[in-house]
Amino acid sequence: MDSKPQKLVSAKELVNLYIDICDQILVDNNLNQNNKYLFFSSLEQSIDQFAINLHTELDLNISNFHDLNYSAKWQLLSNEATLANIIKREMSDDGFLSDILIAKDKLLIPIDTSIIASNDPINLKKLNSILDKYKSFILLLRKTLEEC
Repeated sequence: MDSKPQKLVSAKELVNLYIDICDQILVDNNLNQNNKYLFFSSLEQSIDQFAINLHTELDLNISNFHDLNYSAKWQLLSNEATLANIIKREMSDDGFLSDILIAKDKLLIPIDTSIIASNDPINLKKLNSILDKYKSFILLLRKTLEEC
């Protein structure tokens, strides 16, 4: 009765599943605090699974890759010559990975309403922008890998 657990869903399918969850949160237009946390959690899981998918597809030999968080995984993947330019662009200040960190900080730090130039709240437009950038990133990486 000592059976190993079976993998029911591939990393590529999980990427899309978590994106669907993010899309559904935005479509429902009920952007309360819990849904914002769920959005970022699902987005981070998708990003993590995408890194795992690329690691598997490229047959990279990076020890303990699965034990790292999504940010560390992408940092390691950015060292791969075929992916470096695309990934590093998204890690820059204009990239979606940077946008996620900034938005999560805003989510965790309460808005100071006494300051006129206070930090902007996280709104539907910002979350859609992050998700759209991520989807474009996925398409670009997948096309790049198909051509290689």
